[in-house]
Amino acid sequence: MKVPLLDLKPEYEFLKKDINHQLKACLASQQWVLGPKVEEFERKAAKYLGIKHAVGVASGTDALLIGLRALSLSLKKKEFFNKEDEIITTPFSFIATAEAIVRAGAKPVFVDIDPDSFNIDPEKIQKAITKNTVGIIPVHLFGKSCEMTAIKRIAKDNKLFIVEDCAQSFGASYKGKKTGTLGDLGAFSFFPSKNLGGFGDGGLITTKTKKDADLIKVLRNHGQTDSYKADYCGYNSRLDSIQAAVLLAKLKYIDKFNKKRITVAKKYNKAFKDILQIQTPDVGRCLPAGKAGTLDVGLNHVFHLYTIKLPAKIRAKFISYLNSKGVSARSYYPVSLDKMKAFKAVKVPYKLKNTNKIIKEVVSLPIYPFIDSRKINYVIGQIKNFFKK
Repeated sequence: MKVPLLDLKPEYEFLKKDINHQLKACLASQQWVLGPKVEEFERKAAKYLGIKHAVGVASGTDALLIGLRALSLSLKKKEFFNKEDEIITTPFSFIATAEAIVRAGAKPVFVDIDPDSFNIDPEKIQKAITKNTVGIIPVHLFGKSCEMTAIKRIAKDNKLFIVEDCAQSFGASYKGKKTGTLGDLGAFSFFPSKNLGGFGDGGLITTKTKKDADLIKVLRNHGQTDSYKADYCGYNSRLDSIQAAVLLAKLKYIDKFNKKRITVAKKYNKAFKDILQIQTPDVGRCLPAGKAGTLDVGLNHVFHLYTIKLPAKIRAKFISYLNSKGVSARSYYPVSLDKMKAFKAVKVPYKLKNTNKIIKEVVSLPIYPFIDSRKINYVIGQIKNFFKK
């Protein structure tokens, strides 16, 4: 049996009618760049997330970069940060997180992660702050929200901004508030593999203030404050109407799809609980609200990826065995960002003990809303077979 890490075909079959309806509206309007579908998606995404402003851009990477540029303009009155300006983040993430910091003119500062959540460790953030620190980019990795109470306290005490990297966490919550609404800005990716994915690249920036939203809109459109009047060096980073249409079709199902992912994660966790070599992720819980304590107001892990830990000495054999049986399994991310040539000039104030250990232990297994029980049971069976050998 073949079990891919992700299969989008059954999702499309489920959504085909909704998607076709949205695309027909685009065809009728013939407005393909920043058209009415983009405005509708921005409005509905903001309402879903519970924030005043949401601005569509061309990718998740651009969401981070343009968000940082907007903060530089609003906070420092400069188009770019200075090379002395330090932004603290995690080395256990995709390249775009650090890349955006460098392209915005600042210097990434990498600090260690929590070994269980894989997210940035707030205690390590506190220790890394210097007179040059201007902000923090926490990454809600694999769909699990960071410990934002501690991070927000640190930011407030030290007058730092927070840009949440929400590329993998659309729909996840922290204490009843959606990721992307907890910091100064949130940056989302709609790459096709994401929980809310388009039919190509796309991104979104969330903010509480009209001032930042207006700056972001200017920067995404070549820095123009009016037609052929560029006040800043901006970007061609406008969300296409066709992507907005697809995202609109999917948005109304996002909670349903995320809960399906959590159901799969729970099945995996239950099946692996007696395998001592495997450490499973925390599934999280529905968060209570009100006196009754029964209202589901959010999920703190939406399982963009289901990632386990196992001893480094057996990981390669484990992945090879599963692949040989048709089960896709792989390691995200096998090289920490501080080890990459592109970021050789970054700052690493303390040893990245947990990061260096984790990158040798993690394995992600197939998870998506429409994976059927037969495939789930096959994955479980093959993993149990491996540990029986």
